[in-house]
Amino acid sequence: MAFSIAIFGESPVSEVGVEKKELKETTIIDSDLLAIDFCGEAIPLSELRIAERYQNMIRNYDNPTFRKLMTKTRKRMRVIEPILKKYGVPADFKYIPLIESAMSDEATSHRGAAGYWQLMPSTAKSLGLVVNETRDDRKHLVKSTHAAGKYLRELHRQLGSWTLVAAAYNAGPTHIQNRMDSQNKDDYFKLRLNSETARYLYKLLAVKEWFSNPERSREWGSGDVVDRLADFKTEQKKVAAQLAKATIDS
Repeated sequence: MAFSIAIFGESPVSEVGVEKKELKETTIIDSDLLAIDFCGEAIPLSELRIAERYQNMIRNYDNPTFRKLMTKTRKRMRVIEPILKKYGVPADFKYIPLIESAMSDEATSHRGAAGYWQLMPSTAKSLGLVVNETRDDRKHLVKSTHAAGKYLRELHRQLGSWTLVAAAYNAGPTHIQNRMDSQNKDDYFKLRLNSETARYLYKLLAVKEWFSNPERSREWGSGDVVDRLADFKTEQKKVAAQLAKATIDS
């Protein structure tokens, strides 16, 4: 059920002897704007730094080139989703080929990754794909998606979180596990990561949102949501300060 976050300029604190005053609603954020998830894992968009990163990425994909790509790739997306489902991988991962290769079988990287899912040769071979001078299964949509499904499933077995799986797809599971161990954290949004990996999940979220909820994406792109969220945080601090002062004065 939808609800709203209301910010109040003043709060009754009669328990510490402060005179009750009329509550004044100053800002409202529709909860639907914050109800964004990745594979069922809630995105903490009430945190201003996360909201700003998300807004920037939403804006990054708000362009004619990406809209054209969306139109061109819908048919291939319908091929990918049931294959991922076979491996127990959530549908949100079907957007990886858009950010990795722009859904092109000819895409290659300077490190040797290739195909729709930008798999490295060694990873592709370990997943059962043929990669040699005459054949490269990474360029076959169905075969490479089966391989990606296996890989994503294994990453989840290792890391236990789909947001961390997304990070590991970009940076590698060993790198992510090392960061988790050294920082004693298992939350993607709290880990200190290199800039590319730190942006990776936001790319997936932005692509997902433009496909599934363009109206909400346009509202985020407008900047109004983050502005209201910033006001919300300011008012929270004011109320906290008032409560602290009232407690001291009592």
